[in-house]
Amino acid sequence: MAAEVSQTVRTIRRRRCYPPTWKRWVFYLFPGTMIATSAVALYAFVETEENYFYIHSIWHMLIAGSVGFLLPPRAKHDNTVPPFQRRRGCGYQLCVNEHEEMGLVDPAIVSINSICAS
Repeated sequence: MAAEVSQTVRTIRRRRCYPPTWKRWVFYLFPGTMIATSAVALYAFVETEENYFYIHSIWHMLIAGSVGFLLPPRAKHDNTVPPFQRRRGCGYQLCVNEHEEMGLVDPAIVSINSICAS
């Protein structure tokens, strides 16, 4: 019910039918509907007490697969960041003491000659 209301509101706001392209109908909505219909047909007409576990498992797989086809696509966001705001790396600063790395200085002694790179 909520999905129908959501799609109706989306259609009214956009002032065009959803989905707007034939590709969405052919490659997503039609296969999703056919998979869901076949799952309901299996459940209604084929399932018996003897084959319940098999048919019911197949039913779950078909319904889950149809959901993948029938969900609407994610909204497209413009994630471009201007060059001056773009940060390199993760923002952490790595400091390396060359003398400690070579084992020339006792690690307990703090050295001032460190090389810091980001």
